[in-house]
Amino acid sequence: MAMKTVKFSKRDAPRASARTLKAVRAAMARDGAVVFDGLFPLPLLKKIRREVLRRHESGELRARGLVRDIAGRYAAVLPLQGPLLSPRLYADPRLADCLSVLLGADYCLGSVEAVVARPGAVEQHQHIDGPIRFDRALRGRRIPYSGDLSDLPPYAVTLATPLCEQGPDNGPTALWPGSHRAALRARPPSEAEVLRKFRGEVMTGPFGRSYLFDYRLFHGGLPNMTREPRVLLVIVFVRPWFRDPNLADVRPGLAIAPRALARVPEKHRHLFRLAPAARRALWA
Repeated sequence: MAMKTVKFSKRDAPRASARTLKAVRAAMARDGAVVFDGLFPLPLLKKIRREVLRRHESGELRARGLVRDIAGRYAAVLPLQGPLLSPRLYADPRLADCLSVLLGADYCLGSVEAVVARPGAVEQHQHIDGPIRFDRALRGRRIPYSGDLSDLPPYAVTLATPLCEQGPDNGPTALWPGSHRAALRARPPSEAEVLRKFRGEVMTGPFGRSYLFDYRLFHGGLPNMTREPRVLLVIVFVRPWFRDPNLADVRPGLAIAPRALARVPEKHRHLFRLAPAARRALWA
């Protein structure tokens, strides 16, 4: 069965309809992923693409925002300024409704990054972004929780938006729908088992298409066989207690200056609670 595609219509303006929310909840439970058509306006995405490519081509993005570099692609935390500070991006009411039913009404932003697949990038290994197994450390050994956590609701979701038309040859992402439940079993599956039990889907489509997936879903980038870099805008939304282990070696994944945070509308300020600029000093 193909992944669910949600096309936002007049019924979803300005909020997501009950029908849309039911479809998103069901798709995320079954597949761990859902596709969105028409979520963001193309003029906004074009502005973000120009900003990210400018930072990439100057080398600034790799030098100042690099998180990890894998198989010819790299992920870099983006500074939240300019078009990236548009509430239309991080606080779209329809998206907010969908996230609330998945993560709870107190969800917040975990990180905002660009993943750049450079020309010649090879196939990325199949992986999940952030498992939580509740391991214990005892006398230098890690002891995994022995129970089955496959029914644990999502604690983090990734909203990925390619900033270009995504074809089969410019480094699209492959997802394995349904594999999110297997990731938290007492014995997580091997790559061979995931390939055998779950049918992969390649996230190709027109400029402006986004896809939301559970942090536990198995996925991986495919080769970029073109001469142009493929830029993927990645926004991670989390339950407020979750901390991304991928960002342990850098500052938190929300790079926003106090002056920029002050320009965020008060009703959206809670989304940035994990940013250093949002934290108040004690005994200052």
